[in-house]
Amino acid sequence: MTYMKKTGFIAFALLTVILLVAAYLWFFVWNKPQVNVANAQSIKTNAAALFREYSANEQAANAAYLEKVVEVSGEVTSVTKNAEGLTVVLLKTDDPMFGINCTVEQKDIQLKEGDTVTLKGICTGYLTDVVLIRCFLIK
Repeated sequence: MTYMKKTGFIAFALLTVILLVAAYLWFFVWNKPQVNVANAQSIKTNAAALFREYSANEQAANAAYLEKVVEVSGEVTSVTKNAEGLTVVLLKTDDPMFGINCTVEQKDIQLKEGDTVTLKGICTGYLTDVVLIRCFLIK
């Protein structure tokens, strides 16, 4: 085998291995089973305390809550619908400008401003609000 054919074969084999590894990783990450939020163990807190933790030290709060199931209690300040038609509940915190933004998975929930609720969802971090997704109404 000539030098050019040998290096071409090695390059082709290396590229094939890289593509197979990438396809394997993509397949298993894409098909990773989702957590059953409604039945999962959760970290319990209230809206004001959760927001204070994120406001005081976002990195420490991320270490404690990010991508984990959190059960948060608080007073509803607004109920809206997002672009997908899901209910978005904003819970009151000590800061009147910001809150805990919870996107609820359940259909046809009946909540209004002033209700006290407990929601359970996955924390995705802190923008101006603390964001919880895939939430379920506990009470």
